[in-house]
Amino acid sequence: MKFLKYFISLALLLHLSLSAQQTLTLEECQLLAKEHYPLIKRNAMIEKTKAYTLENASKGWLPQINVIGQATYQNEVTQLPVNLPNLSVEPLSKDQYKVYADLQQPIFDGGMINNQKKLSKIQAETEVQKNEVELHQVEERINQIYFGILQSQEQLQQTDVTRNDLENGLQKAEAQLQYGTILRSQVDVLKAQIISLEQRQIELQSVRANYIAMLAAFIKKDIDEKTDFRKPEKLLLTTENHRAELKVFDLQQQTLENQKSIIKSKNLPKLGAFFQGGYGKPGFNMLKNEFDVFSIGGIRLQIPISGFYTKKNDLALLDMQQQDLEIQKENFLFNQNFSTIQNNGALEKLQKLIDKDNELIALRQSIKKASLAQLENGVINTSDYLREVNAEEQARIQKILHETQYLLTQYTLKAQLSQ
Repeated sequence: MKFLKYFISLALLLHLSLSAQQTLTLEECQLLAKEHYPLIKRNAMIEKTKAYTLENASKGWLPQINVIGQATYQNEVTQLPVNLPNLSVEPLSKDQYKVYADLQQPIFDGGMINNQKKLSKIQAETEVQKNEVELHQVEERINQIYFGILQSQEQLQQTDVTRNDLENGLQKAEAQLQYGTILRSQVDVLKAQIISLEQRQIELQSVRANYIAMLAAFIKKDIDEKTDFRKPEKLLLTTENHRAELKVFDLQQQTLENQKSIIKSKNLPKLGAFFQGGYGKPGFNMLKNEFDVFSIGGIRLQIPISGFYTKKNDLALLDMQQQDLEIQKENFLFNQNFSTIQNNGALEKLQKLIDKDNELIALRQSIKKASLAQLENGVINTSDYLREVNAEEQARIQKILHETQYLLTQYTLKAQLSQ
């Protein structure tokens, strides 16, 4: 009964220990890295800038009001050319004054305000997509760090397996030493190899700790050597290209098209209402030489002519910029396709190497088991056994490297094609 209670308590403690262990996946790390990357703060600023710009553009439909004050002196004023009997008309003063408000109300602007608002939206979206391009590079850096952790982790696990093999051999060698069938130098060979293995473990632990520290800086999360980093699954990749750079190219093309619309809008007739009202000397009655209130209002039609001087060249320049963008996009797609071909070739090669690794490990494991029995029976010495242990370890390490490289290549290819 006591044993049963002890077993239940031990199982409960083990469960609590495992549940308390922090686990992380590659996808979680990528999301956290993007959320905490300093550049992500620009998206909120871009959104606010767009809102201010759109609000300012919309205010273009509000009445435009100017208050103007003017004082002048002129060398001559209008006078009647003849003298009329029984009528005296006081000439205007040569010093004249007026203060008035000028109000302009747009009615038709040729689409300028609407095009400016469209341009603001496109420019804001372009900046957001440029941020996405930068975040893609963060994703690739997280891939490198995360798979670096996994590789060093699996290599450490392999050193534990190798250490077990060496200790098995050492145990049998020490037994033979007691019976005087081998020299102490053969035992020391295995002890020296265990020390070398411990040194390698220290190096791998240091590499893994450095990778974890870099990852923690990216994701802003407390993680350590006890964190369980889950190995990602192999991907089923597609050839569809959704890179943010392509969206940037498309948005830049839209920007240029919108600029063409703005050029055309500038040269369209503009219609608006106007009103002027003020106080001055003289007023609109030029025969009344005194301060007076005046006002005038109406409809104003403006037909710009000078814009046609440069319209053709301005549109031609925008056409050239669009052609240049198409060349840049074509070049980007070419490089992307070239990189995809390289990565697909690397994946095919790595899969073949992994298949051969499995065959080699099976053979090396069989040879090592046989050599352990031969060591126990005195057929071979410790150096011969050590050679077979190292050969199996090297085969397993090669498999770890190939599998890690395979996954890293897959996730790199995913990052190169995804948004």
